[in-house]
Amino acid sequence: SDEELAKIQAWADNGAPMGDPADLPPPLVFSDEDAWRIKPDIIVRSAPITMGPDDPDWWGEIPNIPIPLTEDRYVKAVEIREINDVGTGEDGRQTVGGRYIVHHMIWRTQTPDGQVTSWPVHEVGRNPDIFDDDAGRLLRAGSEIASESVHLHSNGRKTTAILEIGFELFPPGYEPKYRGSITNLGNGADIDIRGNEAGQELRAFTVVQRPTKIISFEPHLHAPGERMCLEAIWGFKAETLSCVGYDHNWVRTYVFEEDYQPLLPPGTILMITGYMNNSSTNSNVPDPRNWQGSGNR
Repeated sequence: SDEELAKIQAWADNGAPMGDPADLPPPLVFSDEDAWRIKPDIIVRSAPITMGPDDPDWWGEIPNIPIPLTEDRYVKAVEIREINDVGTGEDGRQTVGGRYIVHHMIWRTQTPDGQVTSWPVHEVGRNPDIFDDDAGRLLRAGSEIASESVHLHSNGRKTTAILEIGFELFPPGYEPKYRGSITNLGNGADIDIRGNEAGQELRAFTVVQRPTKIISFEPHLHAPGERMCLEAIWGFKAETLSCVGYDHNWVRTYVFEEDYQPLLPPGTILMITGYMNNSSTNSNVPDPRNWQGSGNR
């Protein structure tokens, strides 16, 4: 209301004085950042990776990682975390990734006879991926993790790291009722972000082909991105399903709570809108004069 706005303005004009400390909410208690957030039944580790203090960004392949699994099992959750020799509490370079050197890994599991399961992309700061109770993801016996698309960047100091991949399994005998999948909207080739300009918007669309329940939503925007929204359009109706902030120093998947997952009929149009700030007010952009678009730059 106008009255509330006037109170806030008067408070700001008077130097934003602190109120009664007794009215403060209890301080937040943060968990150990190196603790698992799932209960992994299987943990595998990559070979060590080292980046120098000023090495250029690197994209490429890492050695395959065998998974000690002797029978096919379905996965309830997967979590990937980077463990490196930068001490807890130490800061890295004040840019994307902080003290970490692995920005992302696009990966899959595969068997010697060519059977493949796809998995959500690992990105710096990512939380675990929890699959629907009725749509577990299959991890086949004898699988190994494979990736030809790992992106490394320097954090300002010589750093050696490994990736730990943890799988939490459904009980033996579990069978899914539904097929889970990853829906990607948009493509890098069509991205066109002008230099020295805030308030730019990018949109992409897809049409749902079969009855679909949405479990989670992950925005992906790179350095100029500030926010992404997901909308569903069908008939004469449009509804915002999720609208979340974005910071390229960390990537989050936002999971809908049980009984709040959107249920979409075939023919529904899904639309994402990315809000981009390629200006000097965005501290994640090294040089906002640059146009940004398709490619690693």
